[in-house]
Amino acid sequence: MLNLTNYPTDRFSPVYQKIVNSTYNHPKDVDNIFILEGTEKLIKEELVRCIWFGQHIKKDGLYTEDGLRLEVLSPGRWNSEGGPDFKSGEILLEGKGLVKGNIEVHVYASDWTKHQHDKQESYNTVCLHVIMWNDSKECFIKNSSGNAIPQLTLSKYLNAELDDIVDIIAVESYLKGAKVNPGHCKTEMENQQISEQWIGQFLDYAGDERILQKSKRYEKWLEKNPFEQTCYEAVMESLGYKNNKEPFLKLASLMPLKEIRNLVPEDAQVQEKKIYIQALLLGMAGLLPQYNNSKTNYDNETMEYIKAVENKWNAIKTKIGQIPMIKNDWTYAGIRPANYPERRIVAIANILSESPSCGIFRRILSVFQKIEDYKDEQKVIKGIIDEIQSIFLDVHEPYWSYHYKPGGKKLEKPQKLIGNDRALTIFVNVIIPVFLAYARRHNDIKLEKILHLAYRNYTPPSTTSVTRFMLNRIMGKPKISNKVINSARRQQGLYQIFKDFCENNNISCNKCALYLSMIKTGNIIEKKLK
Repeated sequence: MLNLTNYPTDRFSPVYQKIVNSTYNHPKDVDNIFILEGTEKLIKEELVRCIWFGQHIKKDGLYTEDGLRLEVLSPGRWNSEGGPDFKSGEILLEGKGLVKGNIEVHVYASDWTKHQHDKQESYNTVCLHVIMWNDSKECFIKNSSGNAIPQLTLSKYLNAELDDIVDIIAVESYLKGAKVNPGHCKTEMENQQISEQWIGQFLDYAGDERILQKSKRYEKWLEKNPFEQTCYEAVMESLGYKNNKEPFLKLASLMPLKEIRNLVPEDAQVQEKKIYIQALLLGMAGLLPQYNNSKTNYDNETMEYIKAVENKWNAIKTKIGQIPMIKNDWTYAGIRPANYPERRIVAIANILSESPSCGIFRRILSVFQKIEDYKDEQKVIKGIIDEIQSIFLDVHEPYWSYHYKPGGKKLEKPQKLIGNDRALTIFVNVIIPVFLAYARRHNDIKLEKILHLAYRNYTPPSTTSVTRFMLNRIMGKPKISNKVINSARRQQGLYQIFKDFCENNNISCNKCALYLSMIKTGNIIEKKLK
């Protein structure tokens, strides 16, 4: 039994990891295996997905097309992006036991090959092919590695007439994540009468763990680079979102802060520094806009800008010993024009030019260090967030604020180079863990307390498919988010539990620390709340 009273509440706590360790140090806690119950016409694939996701089927007596008994533990998490339709599905399959993986849904079995999934490696993670009708009459489909994937034909197991199901399903609500089957934890919440306060505290500890893990990751970076470079690389990675993280990190490595300082004249005016650094970063990224004399549709403003950065690049590039990247290194598919890599690169270039000696880290550290009284929570939060957010939000550029790409139509109103959600994400996922590493290395307890105060009072960023999934999975109440998930700390706690258990293909719900903590007599967290 853990004694949680020994841990301070105003610093980042290792309680969550100790809960997890305690769970797996006592195998008897997982002895009680619990499984949740759970004429052809033209229909859209989205509807079949909804039928599967909502489990509008007779759950008893399910068999795959090759005759294996099947039970659905979880239909998976709705994937609104590329790849298989559902992530992290969980089934019990006769002869194989627990099977976890992605799930692909089609109207007809033949759609698998029509869509060429049998040739795509990204679909090798599929563990079950769910179809409405088996027009091919085959027991299996095969992935690109030649492995057989079992099929489940929904038309054999619908719990009502198809016409009736069509009438009751609101496809849009499913697509928005409003419908998610509850997990074991939801059932146990009701059985044990677990309070929302209990859930909130568990998420608090899980949220601390997520920051501690991120901080440890940056500590490894600090073994090779100083804090300034580490902070710069971490911000660059975050600017890349998920599609361009690696290219942004590579760019930060090819053009480190030390090199930027050496190449950009220290006495240059801020606007000239901006053009210098834009030219350096765009040039090394392989994204420097090119002026073609035969091109006639560039307006004067565009030509002036292109010539300015080209001139700077031509004057500097011979002094650089690294080989630039190429445009093919960058991903544009599925990215809104406002978030194109060029605009993000220009944004970081301008931030560097406005920071003394291009030091983002020192600039942010000065914001924390000037705080004298951190007991007034509202004042601290507003002051920290406003000032640090302004570094990323108040980035203006005469050309790029009005253009998505060189030569594109000029926008009527300026568009931010870094949006609110991205700035919020940078604060939570980069600033807090990087500066926590700094605070602990320098034994700066005051700074750690300030960081934790900001974390536990910070308004969480916009909800995502993961957080919506987890709220429904754990509590069965998607609208409860504003009440329980009232801080970035708790939102990050949802991510941590999802990463450790819900998404982990080697761990079933029966072994989840949250679920097992709920069923423990005299729950370890309940004691702390009393």
